[in-house]
Amino acid sequence: MDRRHCVGVVVSELTPADQAILRYLRTQVDRLQDERYRQDARPSIVNELQIAQRDLKQYTSDLRKKGYNI
Repeated sequence: MDRRHCVGVVVSELTPADQAILRYLRTQVDRLQDERYRQDARPSIVNELQIAQRDLKQYTSDLRKKGYNI
């Protein structure tokens, strides 16, 4: 099926700015998840991870509402 005729927009069709924001938010969540289990993790890491996860969820939700297929 031709991508131009799909109902949603695939990730590759996001604007470069949206792609960069999405990549940043995903990287933040990944980094914080890894850091959470380190012996020397800072006390605020759990809170930082929750915030990063919330931000990623909200951003992807907003993109989906605009018709993007994330």
